[in-house]
Amino acid sequence: MLPSQEASKIYHDNYMRNSRAIGVLWAIFTICFAIVNVVVFIQPYWIGDSVKTTQTGYFGLFHYCIGNAITSELTCKGSVFDFNSIPSPAFRTAMFFVGTSMLLEVATMVSFTLFFFCNAGSVYKICAWMQLAAGVLMVMGCMIYPDGWDSDEVKRMCGQRTDKYTLGNCT
Repeated sequence: MLPSQEASKIYHDNYMRNSRAIGVLWAIFTICFAIVNVVVFIQPYWIGDSVKTTQTGYFGLFHYCIGNAITSELTCKGSVFDFNSIPSPAFRTAMFFVGTSMLLEVATMVSFTLFFFCNAGSVYKICAWMQLAAGVLMVMGCMIYPDGWDSDEVKRMCGQRTDKYTLGNCT
């Protein structure tokens, strides 16, 4: 073999090894982001009470609980499948965006199985576009959510100073 051919083979081998390592890291980070995305969607603690609030309670994307000031019992409402139980249109919109982001992340994880059937470059492009869309949707959901802080239920728990993008007494 000529020296240039040997060098070319060495560079090619290093490139292939590094590209596989990057692909594995990408898959690991995708799984981590998908887990975080699912937890963010499901957990109801986006807004919570504080020492300054008169009632206990918390709000999530679709599920919320507000405590009774006298008995300290929590009354919980909200469901993914019942849009009318969600206290504000902004919360509904944020739930849609974050939920779609979560579904795209799960679809990205499933798409990694395409490596067994398709060209690696095509799979990387498909996964990259899905993850970009998932990230944009997550950011949009997080930016829209505070627009619903002026709903009656949030004001009841967080005080009358609560308004869009101003949380009042809650944390």
